[in-house]
Amino acid sequence: MDSGNRKQTILLTGFEPFGGEKVNPSMQIVKRLSKRHFQNIHIETLILPVSYEKSTKVLEEYYKDHHVDFVLHLGQAGGTSGIRIERVAINLLDSRHPDNDGVIKRETPILENGPDGYMTRINVREIANFLNSKKIPAFVSYTAGQYICNEVYYYSLHHSKTFGIPKHVLFIHLPFLPEQVASKEGKTENIPSMSLELQTKAIRLLLENIERFI
Repeated sequence: MDSGNRKQTILLTGFEPFGGEKVNPSMQIVKRLSKRHFQNIHIETLILPVSYEKSTKVLEEYYKDHHVDFVLHLGQAGGTSGIRIERVAINLLDSRHPDNDGVIKRETPILENGPDGYMTRINVREIANFLNSKKIPAFVSYTAGQYICNEVYYYSLHHSKTFGIPKHVLFIHLPFLPEQVASKEGKTENIPSMSLELQTKAIRLLLENIERFI
């Protein structure tokens, strides 16, 4: 990032709970890190609704009024075993799961006549290597799904490509918290989880070292 002496502005977003869950690790992490002071960056935060219609509208309004160097979107991916660093967003919504408004989208493009997909320009492989070196399980993923996480990622990457705001975009999927797995009576045996403390540490370390990956 070429910024002179100006602190870099990073927008950190998470999602509200969905799918019957009482918590969402992405929201918890955003709340925790919003209270933390970072030496070389300025953090702004948003909690996005799990809504096909509202999530991108919230981002649209934010991008109109704010300068953003980097956007880090966080979301929950139950069943993942580590910090999942997403490389690709595709122009497709296709999930049997309703959003929090009760809406289901099948075989629906995010943007009519938009590109089939976008790849982040962030060095995702180096992020995975870095987190693993800190003893935090992390890996690169090539699908952000076809639900609202993918919609938000595609929207921000498209906005970056079209308008230059934000300059850089990344989406990270997070595992269940242990308390979420423990609540799934009779189904806990093969569901991975990661503590909130370790997940928060991963995102904090990424933010503190973000210039290494751009």
